Amino acid sequence: MGIQRKVWLFLHRKLVESRANSIQDPFKRLRYLRAHVHEGLFPEPEPAKVWTRLVPKPSLGIGLIVALGIVLASSYSVSRVQTTPVIQPLMVHPVLPSPLQPRVKSQTATGVWLVDQKNGVETYSNGLRIDNRFAVANVPRMPYAVYPRDQADIRHVQYQNQPAGIVYHTTESILAPFEKDQNKTLQQISVAVLNFVQQGHSYHFLIDRFGRVFRVVKESDIAFHAGNSAWADEAKVYVNLNSSFLGVAFETQTQAGEGRPTATPAQVDAARVLTEMLRDRYRIGSRSCVTHAQVSLNPLNMLIGYHTDWADKFPFLELGLQDNYSDAPAALFAFGFDYDPSFVSSTGARLMPGLLRAELEIRGRAAKFNVPLSQYRVALRNNYREIAAAAKSSEPAKETPNEEQ
Repeated sequence: MGIQRKVWLFLHRKLVESRANSIQDPFKRLRYLRAHVHEGLFPEPEPAKVWTRLVPKPSLGIGLIVALGIVLASSYSVSRVQTTPVIQPLMVHPVLPSPLQPRVKSQTATGVWLVDQKNGVETYSNGLRIDNRFAVANVPRMPYAVYPRDQADIRHVQYQNQPAGIVYHTTESILAPFEKDQNKTLQQISVAVLNFVQQGHSYHFLIDRFGRVFRVVKESDIAFHAGNSAWADEAKVYVNLNSSFLGVAFETQTQAGEGRPTATPAQVDAARVLTEMLRDRYRIGSRSCVTHAQVSLNPLNMLIGYHTDWADKFPFLELGLQDNYSDAPAALFAFGFDYDPSFVSSTGARLMPGLLRAELEIRGRAAKFNVPLSQYRVALRNNYREIAAAAKSSEPAKETPNEEQ
C-alpha cells in the first residue's frame, strides 16, 4: 500500500471518529460507525464463481494497522460451508500481530490461601470469607470442549476440565431499600434468594447486599448460570459456559431500561476478594472475567444479548480487572451472530466499542479471504450449529430458573 493511501486512510479514520463523537444517540452513533468506518477498508468483494481456497491478503492487514489501530487476528479460517460454493480451509496463514494485546496489564492475584475453616465458614488470606451453609452438589464437571480462537469449528475440538473464567450475574430478585430500619427485611430477602438459587443450582457463589459471600454450587460441579453463551480469550473459544466458567451473582436488580445494577460498596469489596481467590486458584486471566450480558446469546434468532444483566456499570477496575466491555463478543466474530437495535438501546454505550470491534474483525476476516460477508457469516453459523449439537448431550445449556424466558 502506498504512503498516499495510508495517509488517506488515517485522515478518513479521524474524520469518522470526529463525526461519530458528535452523535449523541448511542444506536445512531453505532449505526454511523458500521456504515462508514469500513469505507475503503473492507470493500465487499465480488463473488467468485468457484472458490477452492480462501487466499488472504497480507496487505489488507497492514492497512488495518495503519487505519484503525485495531490489528486483526492471525490464522483465521473457515472450516466449511454447507452450501455451494464450497470454501476449503486455509492451510497457510500470514503472521500478523495479535489484536488482543491487553490494554492494561493483567492483574492476576498471587498467594491467596485458605487460613481457617470452621463452623461452615472459610477464611482466606486476603480477607475473603465464604459461608458454606447453603452449599450443594450438582452435576460434576466433566471435560468440556474448547476451540482454537482462529479455528472455532468441530474439527479442532480440544478439552479442559478446570474452570477457565468467571461470569458475573445479577439475581434480579426483589429488593428492599438498603437502609438501617429495613435490616430485618433485607436479611429475610437474602435467605429467600439463597434458598431459591440453591434449589435451582443457579450459581457457584452469591454475594448478598451486605457483602456476605455464600457458596451455592460446589466449584467441582457445574451451575446452571450461563445457558446458551460464548466467549473467547486470547487463544480459545468457549461455548455454553455452564461447564467452563464459574457463576458469581450479586443480589441486586438491573434498573429497567438503563442497564445499571445497584451493587453496594460491600458487594464490590466482597467480589474483589472472591475474584482474587478464584483467579489465583484456577489461574484465570483477566480477559475471562466477564458479565452475563457479554456472553449471552439466542441460537433461535442468532442474536446476542438474550440476557442483559451487567450490560453496564460493572466495576471491572474495582475488582482488579481490565475493563472487558470493549472486547469483541465471541458470538459475533467467531460464529456470525448479530444484534438488533433493542440490544444497543438497552445496554447503553459501554458495550458499543466491543460491538464495533467485532464488526471490524468479521469484515476483516471476510475481506482477507475474499469472501462476501454474508457468505462468510453463513459458514460461521454452520460451525456454531455443529458445535452446539455436539455439546447438547454433554454440556447442559439450562439457565438459572429466574432467568428462563
